[in-house]
Amino acid sequence: MKTQKEVGFTIIETMLFLGITGLLVMGILTGTGVSINIQRYRDSVTSFQATLQQQFSEVSNVSNDSAGDLACHGATKARGQSDCVLLGRFITATTSRVLSIKNVIGYIDPNMSLAQNDLGALKQFEIYVSAVGAQDYTIEWGSSLVGVASKGSNPAVFSMLILRSPVSGVIRTFIDGTNTISDAKIANLLSATPSALTQSVNVCVNSNGLFAGGKSSVVVNANATGASAVETRGEAISGC
Repeated sequence: MKTQKEVGFTIIETMLFLGITGLLVMGILTGTGVSINIQRYRDSVTSFQATLQQQFSEVSNVSNDSAGDLACHGATKARGQSDCVLLGRFITATTSRVLSIKNVIGYIDPNMSLAQNDLGALKQFEIYVSAVGAQDYTIEWGSSLVGVASKGSNPAVFSMLILRSPVSGVIRTFIDGTNTISDAKIANLLSATPSALTQSVNVCVNSNGLFAGGKSSVVVNANATGASAVETRGEAISGC
């Protein structure tokens, strides 16, 4: 009578199979996690760039968000009755993660003759930062905004004034890439021309450990006249 052999796996073979499978699963999960983090970082860079580009669009296509009275030139008047106009946006980096974005309104004596060049006309206006429509933008996925010169050790510091010329309708961008200017002193950016028109701002986006790759940056080129002046630079040329 023949003895029938049972076919199966030994304990050692089973342990080897489970061990190899576990390593493969860990590798897949690790790779997936890294890919997700890279995508999140890229999303934070893209979102930051899009937010800056949106400000140029808002200045180009002005809309009054005030539902009531608008304070300007020492007086508060009902909507549609003020001598003030919406001129643009004022953007500053308030912390390493937050941008402050506010409307800029301007007043000019109705009896004054407006200069026929953009800069001359803009300098004739008394400009104010308005609380109406103010917003804060927080960069996504735990990333932060850091300065290029410090190689990521210090928060980014800059101020940017985007104004639409009342003469030609052309957008002018005034930048201070090293200082946070207070709301009360935004006229200093206008008086700092031509230097404010010839400055650009390059802001590094730090992943804060999201992944170990290089940093990208978002640049607003000097004398920007539209959203196309806001660019993303990859690791090779970001300077970060």
